[in-house]
Amino acid sequence: MKVLSRFISGLFFRNYLVSASSLTLLFFFQAMLGQVLNHEYSIQQIFIYNILSVPQYFVQMTPPAVLMATVLTLSGLSRTNELIACYSIGVGLRQVMTIILSVVFMISCLTLVLQDRILPPLYKKQTSFYWKEMKGKADFYLDLKQDKIWYRSKNIIYNLKNFDLNTNSIHGISMYQFDDDFNLVEVVEANRAEYTQSGWKILDGTITIFSGKDEFPITKKFLTKELVITEKPKDFQEIDKEVDGLRLKELYYYIRRIGATGSDTKKYEVNFHSKISLSFIPLIMCCLAIPFSTKLRREGGVGKDLAVCLMLTFFYWLFFSVGLSLGSNGALPPFLAAWSPSVIFGFFAGFLIYQKWKVKS
Repeated sequence: MKVLSRFISGLFFRNYLVSASSLTLLFFFQAMLGQVLNHEYSIQQIFIYNILSVPQYFVQMTPPAVLMATVLTLSGLSRTNELIACYSIGVGLRQVMTIILSVVFMISCLTLVLQDRILPPLYKKQTSFYWKEMKGKADFYLDLKQDKIWYRSKNIIYNLKNFDLNTNSIHGISMYQFDDDFNLVEVVEANRAEYTQSGWKILDGTITIFSGKDEFPITKKFLTKELVITEKPKDFQEIDKEVDGLRLKELYYYIRRIGATGSDTKKYEVNFHSKISLSFIPLIMCCLAIPFSTKLRREGGVGKDLAVCLMLTFFYWLFFSVGLSLGSNGALPPFLAAWSPSVIFGFFAGFLIYQKWKVKS
C-alpha cells in the first residue's frame, strides 16, 4: 500500500505542478501582453512588475490546477486499467481518493502559508515599485502595520487612524509638514477630517507652528479649519488597496482598530475570511473532479471530463464572486459570504461521490 500511495501521490503532484505552472505562465504572459499594448510603461518595468506577481498568479491558479491534476491522474489510471488493478487487490476508490485528498490538503495548507507569509511582502514590493519606478513618485510611502496609518507625500507626512472610503472622511489625523530642508514647520492634529467641494475641512483639533523667530512653538485650538493640501480622497484610496498586503493577523487587528472608530468593516471582514476559504477551494475542486474521472467506460475521454469540471468551476467562481459581493454590501454575514459556496459545492461533490460508491457496491 505504501508503494501504491507513493506512486499515486507522485503522479498527482507531477500533474499538479505541470498544470499550475502552465496556467501561471499563461496568466503571466496574458497580463504582460495587455500592459505592453497600452504603451504606458517600458517592457522592463512591466516584466519586473509581473514577475513580482508570479506567486500570486500561482496561488490563484491552484484550484483549477488541482482540478486538472485530478482529472489527468484518475482518467489516466482508468484508461490504462491501473485503476481496475487497484480494485482487484482490494484498494477501492475510497483509498485512492484518500491518497489524493491528502496531497491536496497539503497543497491547500501550503497555499495558506503562501497567502499569509509570501504574498504580503511581495505585494508591498510590487506597490512600492509601481509608485516609485512606474509612476515616478519617489516620495511615496505607506505603512499599515503600526497602530496608525502612515502616508507620506512630498513634504507632508500623514498619520491617520482610519480612512473611511464610503464617506471620504478621516478619523484621527496628524499632519506633519516639513520645509525643503526637512525641518518641521507645522503640526496639525484633529479628531476628524471631511472632504467637501471646497477641499478638506478638519474638525476639533490643534495646530502647532514651529518658527525660527519664536523660541517656543505656538499651539492654537480650533473647531473647524480649512486645510489646503493637494491630496484628494482618491489618493488616500491607496490605503484601501494596501489592505491586500496585510497578513491575516495584521488584517484581523486592522479590522478591530477601524471597527472601534465606528467605520464599516464588512468589506475587510469578507477579505479576511475569503483569504482562508480560497486556500481550501482546491479540496472542493478535487472532490468535484473525482466522479467524472473514474468512469470505466470512457465517453468522450479526458477532454469531456475536463470540460464538465471546468464548467462546474465556472459556476463555483460565479457563486463565490456573488457571495463576496453580498457580504461586502451587508446582505450576508462575512463568514457566510466567504464559506457558503464551498459548503454548497462540497455537499454537491459529496453527493456525486456517494452515488459513485453506491453504484460500485
